[in-house]
Amino acid sequence: MQFTRKAAVLAAGVALVAGLGVTGTAAHAAGTGAQACSTSDPVTKKTATVDSIHIELRYSPSTRCAWGRIYTADPGDKVWVDRSSNGGSTWTGPMGMTTVQSGSDTHTGAYNDAGFVMRACGWNDTTGTTRCTGWY
Repeated sequence: MQFTRKAAVLAAGVALVAGLGVTGTAAHAAGTGAQACSTSDPVTKKTATVDSIHIELRYSPSTRCAWGRIYTADPGDKVWVDRSSNGGSTWTGPMGMTTVQSGSDTHTGAYNDAGFVMRACGWNDTTGTTRCTGWY
């Protein structure tokens, strides 16, 4: 069987996306009935630190989706997002909790934030300390 260059590039792209799974650049907005979210055109909206770990609430204005990211972290440290429909009085979360497996950074999946405010939280597994960004 002979592949054209275009078909080979397409097959490689499909294999790459399939290998990324939910933690890649697109994640479904769980429980909202919303369409898939994208982490394209990211903007950092809120930041915090827990010990030496940097926490970011990231946002895609084009898809109205948000996700959490931590960096300068160690394996075992965690990040997640919380989502609130009443300005943070009550919230759903932790959503998308993700643990650093290797290296020093990781991020959650993206969630639709239309009609919600969100925040990102990080947990240092060495000290047991948790901090969250402000709501956005």
